[in-house]
Amino acid sequence: MKGSLCFFFPYHEDSGVPVLFYRLANAIAASNPDIQVSVIDFENGSMWRNLIDLPNINKVKFEVNEPVSPPYGSVLIMQSLVPYYWPKELIIKPDQRLFFWNLHPHNLIPSLLPLPLLRDLTMNNYDLFKIVAKFYPKLLRKLKQFVEILLSNNGLYFMDKSNLELSEKYLYLKIINRQFLPVPADFVNNEVNYKTKTQLNEIVKFGWIGRLCDFKSYILIYAIQCLNNIASNFEGRKFQFYIVGSGSMESYIKRAVSKCDSIEIIYLGYLPHKQIDDFLKGVDILFAMGTSALEGAKLGIPTILLDPILKKVKGDYVFRMLQDTEEYDLGHFITNKDFIQNNTSLNDLLVNIFQNYETVSNDVLTYFLSNHHLEKVKDSFLEKTANTTLTYSKLRADFFEKPKLLEIYNLVRGLKS
Repeated sequence: MKGSLCFFFPYHEDSGVPVLFYRLANAIAASNPDIQVSVIDFENGSMWRNLIDLPNINKVKFEVNEPVSPPYGSVLIMQSLVPYYWPKELIIKPDQRLFFWNLHPHNLIPSLLPLPLLRDLTMNNYDLFKIVAKFYPKLLRKLKQFVEILLSNNGLYFMDKSNLELSEKYLYLKIINRQFLPVPADFVNNEVNYKTKTQLNEIVKFGWIGRLCDFKSYILIYAIQCLNNIASNFEGRKFQFYIVGSGSMESYIKRAVSKCDSIEIIYLGYLPHKQIDDFLKGVDILFAMGTSALEGAKLGIPTILLDPILKKVKGDYVFRMLQDTEEYDLGHFITNKDFIQNNTSLNDLLVNIFQNYETVSNDVLTYFLSNHHLEKVKDSFLEKTANTTLTYSKLRADFFEKPKLLEIYNLVRGLKS
């Protein structure tokens, strides 16, 4: 065998990270029979059930409270994390090579107020974070050192600009070598993967794909309300908005947009990942963030990026197309820079899409093929994982010690650390 890779992300549902990992695992194993590819997952978990049957693919069963280890000699691939949340089941040797991929802006940022209703406050208010951080000088210093070791050993890459810059900001880092590994999506050339229409019909079908959770829901509500407010500008058009996803904020969303009577809103609930392409082929314009935006882009669907936020959107947010983003940014936490008073960005984007649908469709597809095509990312991924010099032995034992406040919180909840 030329090499060995092991993906770790035990998770039952088809969600962003396990879908990303099993796609790469399948693509690498299929095109590189001399590379052994393993996954550590629950039996019939997302990665487990979606792997193709190949002799160089290996499934390692994960069970809660049972020790598990990656195959010896492999590179262990994980979503980056604060080290004191290292899974207690995952037992590895000192010479185990590691590769971390930062796939969410908060992956490396500690929760300084680990209490219900409070844990998001410091994430959503940087000034508050700086105040509370004064009580955690040792923790912040260790996390900064942890990240610096990962970076200096080519063991950490960021999916996009927002992941890198938020980590810099909250950990008081300055990353000189901005190391990116963008996330991919499937694209099969022998299928009809792109929109063949050159103009829109009278009924314009908008879509959303994504969990209906806190940081996604407020901007989704805002987008629907904005769309409702400008619908009358497009005489002769009828707007339909299809929402695919479920989550804790679903009822809240329905109440918040109940008065948007210029749009017909259709809730489709959760769809298995394998049904997403079929759904999207009936969508004209997609609103999305994260990897969901790529699902539309690979089909040539004009895709408007939405950025996450943990509170109601107040102000005039500036909408943008996926192909106009910078450094692979698929959605960053909203700041004051994302607002321009009285801007007409959404109206302007729709006018351009309606008048130049084929051109906009080609533009978003070209952006996808140049930056997020699975084959392109796969080759970069193999090069970067081969070059990691990060081993478990290079991580100090005190990196994995939980802060005292978190220890107390876990005991109060009855969760022994």
